Parts: sequence; C-alpha cells; structure tokens
Amino acid sequence: MSNTPTTPPGSTPPVPPFWNNEDDWIVLIEFLRRDDDEGRARGAESIGYMLGFARMTDTRMLALVGDAEADIYELMFSFSSAENKAEFLRLLHSNDATDCEDNEILIPRQDEIEAAQPIARVLPEDVMQQVTVIATMLFDGGSKVIQ
Repeated sequence: MSNTPTTPPGSTPPVPPFWNNEDDWIVLIEFLRRDDDEGRARGAESIGYMLGFARMTDTRMLALVGDAEADIYELMFSFSSAENKAEFLRLLHSNDATDCEDNEILIPRQDEIEAAQPIARVLPEDVMQQVTVIATMLFDGGSKVIQ
C-alpha cells in the first residue's frame, strides 16, 4: 500500500502553497456582510477592481476567511517586482471603490500566507460572479484609465 496521499472522490485536491517563497506581500480586509446587500455589492465591486489591478500588474491575489461569522475576508497580494507593487498601489489609490488609507494596508503573517487560497475557493459564489465581471471588463477593456 502506498503512503502517497489521495484525494477522496468528488473532493478538490489541495492547492500546494507554492507561493510560500514569495516575500513581498500586503493584505487588505474586506467586509462582505450577508445582511447588508448594498455593502456587499460595494465590497464585490472593490474586490473586482483589485483583481483587475492585480492582473494588470502581474500580481498574485489570494484570499482567506478572516472571520466567518462577521463575513470578513483577507485579500492578499504578492508582487513580482517593486515597480509592479508601486503601480498596483497607484491604481488602488486612484479608484474611489478601492482607495484606502496607508494604515489599512497590512503585512500578512506567514501562517496566513500558507493558509491562503485562490479567491474563487474562498469568496462566496455570488460575490465571485460580480468580481469576475468587473475584473474582466477592467482588464479586457485595455484601458488603464480608471473611472
């Protein structure tokens, strides 16, 4: 009998945290409360822009449930270069939906980075649908002009 771990039928195999060796990370917190439709829509819009900005700047974007009861999500970004990080932050601050104070941009702990997953595995399905639409329109629009 093999000691190789197997994935049970119907289960998704775990994603190996191959991003553990990446060393330039930030984390942003987003609230997606189920009891606040307007706030949830604003949060989804914000995340959609962040995903578009990440795609524009060759930035990895992952997520983690920060507090399931409070509908808090941690969005983590890893940068391939200092220039891409600067451009991502410029885009983040240039948009009303994503602009934040510098003290809201945090550095994740290593255990959070290791536990993070691709956003589609973490965000609620209804939010992910909105995020995908916004990011696709932004990225595929070919324009770096953010309204």
